[in-house]
Amino acid sequence: MQVRKLSVRAAACAAGLATTLALGAVGQATAAPAPASAPADTPAYTAAAHSTAGAVGTTAASPKKTGAQPIIGGRETQAQPYHARVLQNGQGICTATLVSARHILTAKHCVDRSAQYTFRIGSTYASSGGTMAAAARVTLHPSADLAMVRLDRDVTLTPAKIASTYPQTGTNVSVYGWGATCRDNESTCQSPVLKTAAMRMTGLTTDHYGGTAIALQGVDGVAAGGDSGGPAMVGGTVVGVASTSDRQSRSNYTATAAYTNWIQSAASNG
Repeated sequence: MQVRKLSVRAAACAAGLATTLALGAVGQATAAPAPASAPADTPAYTAAAHSTAGAVGTTAASPKKTGAQPIIGGRETQAQPYHARVLQNGQGICTATLVSARHILTAKHCVDRSAQYTFRIGSTYASSGGTMAAAARVTLHPSADLAMVRLDRDVTLTPAKIASTYPQTGTNVSVYGWGATCRDNESTCQSPVLKTAAMRMTGLTTDHYGGTAIALQGVDGVAAGGDSGGPAMVGGTVVGVASTSDRQSRSNYTATAAYTNWIQSAASNG
């Protein structure tokens, strides 16, 4: 899985939010845990168009098996209403999360170019189903690998909650994405179905732009190209946004707890 920054596309911002962002705690004090010793390497986003990761949860039913190994390791899963695939000029490049009826949270490096960005929301499959919506406005964080995208219309799906506190060191988190299932030629092995893997929080580190990130160690998988922008989740709450990965055992996810105010402001202002 991987995340890249998008270019900001100006569009009129309708007044007010259709729904407010839901904030959730993850059973931890607001103080940040100790920094991890080593960061992950390259952005987890991908594709022939761009190039350079998702959360584990229970599923009501298993999707059709494709034979591809999800993420790198991990397993296939069924999408929740808030899981979203990012498409740049019609081609899948990253993963994202619906956080209000009108807003998508993803990685900055996924949406920092002048392009047509659309989102397939709530589908297990990368190329079919779900609800489609287009970007009307993109707001990029100035120093962290985060982007808030205002959609061109309201989406009647249940959004994810955003964590306002850090997970405890040692906590298992679930990551989700439609990214690469191999380590070489990642654009040729993008998963056609949503993947999930378990990873463990080891401390704090930095993301692709030097922002605050949670350092995750693979338990049964790791993020790769195409997973960028996807959520790391604890108990159904987003604690991180996929930024970088070494494709072997470590991935770094921008910490939502460090940027709660910015996330709320970006949604409220556009």
